[in-house]
Amino acid sequence: MSINLFSNYPLSWKPVKATLTRPYYQGLARQMRADINNGLLLPGTKLPPQRELADYLDVGFTTITRAYKLSQAEGLTYGVVGKGTYVSPNVKTDLTITHQDNKNIQELGFVSSFESENGALQSTIINIAKQKKFAELLNYEHPTGIPRHKKIATRYLREIGMNVNQQNTLIASGGQNALTITLLGLFNPGDKIIVDQFTYVNFIELCRLRGVKLIPIPSDNDGIRSDLILKACQNDVIKGIYLMPDCNNPTTEIITLSRRKEIATIIKHYDLTFIEDDYANFLNLFREVPVIKLSELVPENSVYICSMSKPLASGLRVAFMRVPDRYKLQIELAMFNSTVKTSALDAAIVAEALENGTANKIMHRKINKLLVANQIFDRVLEQQVNAYNATSFFRPLHLKSKQRGDELEKLCLDNGIRIFHSDRFLVGPRPDNSFLRVSLSAVEEINDLTTALKRLKSIIL
Repeated sequence: MSINLFSNYPLSWKPVKATLTRPYYQGLARQMRADINNGLLLPGTKLPPQRELADYLDVGFTTITRAYKLSQAEGLTYGVVGKGTYVSPNVKTDLTITHQDNKNIQELGFVSSFESENGALQSTIINIAKQKKFAELLNYEHPTGIPRHKKIATRYLREIGMNVNQQNTLIASGGQNALTITLLGLFNPGDKIIVDQFTYVNFIELCRLRGVKLIPIPSDNDGIRSDLILKACQNDVIKGIYLMPDCNNPTTEIITLSRRKEIATIIKHYDLTFIEDDYANFLNLFREVPVIKLSELVPENSVYICSMSKPLASGLRVAFMRVPDRYKLQIELAMFNSTVKTSALDAAIVAEALENGTANKIMHRKINKLLVANQIFDRVLEQQVNAYNATSFFRPLHLKSKQRGDELEKLCLDNGIRIFHSDRFLVGPRPDNSFLRVSLSAVEEINDLTTALKRLKSIIL
């Protein structure tokens, strides 16, 4: 009979063995989830070393190892090599970001797309409805996009810097749908994808649903660190990498050309599947020196996603995809079996707007609004604008406080401001720096932004 020497040992977590169900490793993961939800295990807590917890519970070491691995797969914890396992900072946060309709709350959280510009599409929609072949937009044909729409999409992709042809172009039901079908088609549960330390929150949630593990990599002044990407590939089996090279959400960082070339070399060497999420693609039309898309450096390894929500209207669920031949069949099968087909009506509106010049006018107005919005942000919150964030849809507001993200979000919400803390976008351990992601494009009128930012300043400072 074993003697438990850890009964009075000050472990940071003491699961109750009598309440565990078999298999024990699953029961431990369930009890961990319950203790986190009940406030017994707080975000950031370092869990007991695996051997000590195994001795305390009088179970095998591998049981604890499997329990900790399961907890990481579920997003409850993260591990730091040589330091241990910790409860995730955002574990108690409902990560998914959606629009809210409370008119008494000033929206600085959800990043929309200047919805006041949507009315400019009305005449385009009316013209489409009058066309003789309008009814054909409502059938099952051409599930990945009508050829004419693909032709226009291909032209637009070339304008923003992508070398594409009609055969490699697919039309998906928005950027989120494009990410979903890419994960379904190209990745399996247990696969590992490298991401920015702070990354797009809805992608984090998609990977949790798919059972894909994310490997976070921090950044320096040139963007995500290529030396640490290389080290991760050398030490582990990595399947893919997901990035927003032109404007990271939520940090607004842009990866420099030299860093893109370094990352491209690693992608080629390890034959990684690269997912480029280019949600702010239209900004390349207005840059004095357009950026070179990372996908252009690794075309045979890249799934390039060009969402049209920010350039035109968020309610038009349309995204253009550039997919190499090696991935095309898998992506199409995932699209057929999850979406059936992309709305040809939505695609027709986008295509027609690109053809008749309406899209260009909307994009011009949005650029001007972004310039004004970023100037307001810099003035009210005393920030310094630079070249890469002068036209961003959101900005990071760096914090000196170490207050937990969920607590700070609630404080702001109680004072009439909806805002999102960097913990919500965090993969892995919490760094020393934290910030708020401040949306600049969700207010109904640009003048309302000044009022909202002043209120935020009074709450935070």
